[in-house]
Amino acid sequence: MKTLIALAMLALAGCGSLDKQSLQINPGDSKDQVNSAMGAPKDRQFKGAMEAWQYCQTGAGFGYHDHRIIWFNAGKVAGLTSYKSTTPGSMCERSIQMVRWEDAPDTTIELRNR
Repeated sequence: MKTLIALAMLALAGCGSLDKQSLQINPGDSKDQVNSAMGAPKDRQFKGAMEAWQYCQTGAGFGYHDHRIIWFNAGKVAGLTSYKSTTPGSMCERSIQMVRWEDAPDTTIELRNR
């Protein structure tokens, strides 16, 4: 019984960690900044100067996996989107979707020194 309770507490401790990590990401951040905050992506896809890094958390909630896509344009963060998947009894990596490039942010980030 103690083992079961310990496992449940460990599983719940991981809940929301992808949310906390992605809160550190800001428009215009570099790939190095994203890598420092989020770690290595589970999936990377490219299209011209655009790039999408995908992250996921297995069992983020009851019955679903949590996913984040961080969109880059010319090496800088242009946006962040999320989705959930439900694939019972699997790791979140098996639920990573192909990037829909039409969903990519179409804005250009301009950073100015003040």
